[in-house]
Amino acid sequence: MKKYIYIVLAIACAGLFASCEKQNPFDTQSPDDAPLILKPYNESGTGSFTYNLANPDTPLLDSVTVTPSAYTTVYWYLNDTLVHTGTRIEKCFFAGSYKLKIEAVTEAGKKTYRDGSVLVNPYSTDPQAPAPSGRYLVPGVEMTIAGANLDKVAKLAFTKDFYGNDLVSTAELTASDEGSITFTMPPMADGEYYLFFVDATGQLFGADKVQILNGAVALAGYEEFVPGSPWLITGVNLQNVVSVKVDNTVITDLTVTAESVLLTAPEAEVGMHTISMKNQDGSDVLFVTSAGILTEAPAVVSAEVTIWTGPVTIDWNADLVKITKETMDAVPVGSTIFIYFDVPEAEYHAMRVTTSSWGDDLVAQIDGMENQSSPYGFVYDDRCKGIVETIGDWAVVGFGLTVNKITYK
Repeated sequence: MKKYIYIVLAIACAGLFASCEKQNPFDTQSPDDAPLILKPYNESGTGSFTYNLANPDTPLLDSVTVTPSAYTTVYWYLNDTLVHTGTRIEKCFFAGSYKLKIEAVTEAGKKTYRDGSVLVNPYSTDPQAPAPSGRYLVPGVEMTIAGANLDKVAKLAFTKDFYGNDLVSTAELTASDEGSITFTMPPMADGEYYLFFVDATGQLFGADKVQILNGAVALAGYEEFVPGSPWLITGVNLQNVVSVKVDNTVITDLTVTAESVLLTAPEAEVGMHTISMKNQDGSDVLFVTSAGILTEAPAVVSAEVTIWTGPVTIDWNADLVKITKETMDAVPVGSTIFIYFDVPEAEYHAMRVTTSSWGDDLVAQIDGMENQSSPYGFVYDDRCKGIVETIGDWAVVGFGLTVNKITYK
């Protein structure tokens, strides 16, 4: 009996030790699996994410987790340019905004991707300029770009790549100060280019992308019109314009030059309308708008009449925004005058409505204009008219304001 007991115990112990042996894991990955990007992951579920980098010396630093990891290669693209291959990236880029795509591709050619963006901020002391979508430049035309620290810029460089290597052209400055640079655009083909500010030592500073336009382009004046009144639209390469269409009304009685189209505005109701223009060869004139490049742009008939347009950033110079007596002869006493303005970054923000000789004020100085809504309105009464008649003009002066237009109603 003891013999059988020993045998049973031996078998039981053998099974116990066998069950405690370390087991090798079973790898379920296959080269035929569809790839998945497990990280980075946006909790919103959109699969889109943004890297906000403090300065050009802050690297884009992150890693990607994919499956099947043994059979998948990861590619990193900025603005459709391959910048890195591998699951972990650590690279620096010039200041600017970039479209990011992370793509995972298996050995079998199966793909997946995540979209994102990379924003590289400039150092506070670097030359810099905001680059909204649609910074449009026209070859052969004097252009101005506003920004900060621009007195450090010696010239501009245009390249096809964001590394600043594939140089296309350069532009010398005709004027510059801390807040703006002016230059004449060199000949360049239509398309998108990367803009770089270059200092006296040759150092490059990223200034994002610009779009070059060589065709007929309307730049200003098309946004608003007064029915039955002269309507001046300005731009470049407009000498071949043969028609202007407002809604369904086509106007062919035009006076055109390379820089302007002059017509009598058609009758139209107060409100929003559309405008388009055609060249002799049937091609469309392009409109540069806040929404981008359009072939048909919005144009408004306002109850207000525009008597001055900018924009101009004022700095206590009475000649910057000056309205003559002759212009004011058409403004009835009792009308409300509206001053449209923006508040740029500045030490302070003040406005005074006076005359070019700094005589009697139409509106006494207002400090703290950042707390005022735009437009600012005042009544053009007998007192105001008397001042204008005596001096011959009136002016908006002050500091820390960009005056966009002046109207009356």
